[in-house]
Amino acid sequence: MSGGTDNRCPRCGGGFHCGIDDAEPCACTALRLDEATLAELRTRYAGCLCLACLRGIAASNLPPAVER
Repeated sequence: MSGGTDNRCPRCGGGFHCGIDDAEPCACTALRLDEATLAELRTRYAGCLCLACLRGIAASNLPPAVER
């Protein structure tokens, strides 16, 4: 996953700041996704997803949306 810069979410296209290289832990580290979901996300997307998409995926327990 990419880090420390402003990015575009490959799932929804929205802009966001990836905090992987920030001094404080990125908010995404507090989200819990099962290993199967993480593996699926890695096959579908190159790079980080925004928090809104990650929260939605975590809350739905459904497969991630197909990119447009």
